[in-house]
Amino acid sequence: MAAPDTELKVDTGLVKALGLFSATTLVMGSMIGSGIFIVSADIARQVNSPGLMILTWVITAVLTLIAALSYGELAAAMPHAGGQYVYLREAFGPLSGFLFGWTMFLVI
Repeated sequence: MAAPDTELKVDTGLVKALGLFSATTLVMGSMIGSGIFIVSADIARQVNSPGLMILTWVITAVLTLIAALSYGELAAAMPHAGGQYVYLREAFGPLSGFLFGWTMFLVI
């Protein structure tokens, strides 16, 4: 006997499925990159002190944490696919989101 006909529903929208591990590695990859190995040497040459170098990294880590928490608040307030485009569009209008998207595309 043949199986009864079943209709499959195909969802064509964007799926909001990003787990903790995926989100963490995505942020680490975009924030750290390979520049961390180059910047460390530049900072060491500028400050001439291991203590000041570590202090510089701690201050930078705190500022980065503040930025990450701000993005977390924005994501919780506007749970839509699109990331920074959505935030800029809502704050400054569609032109700023459009320009940001194309600037990121051309620069990166």
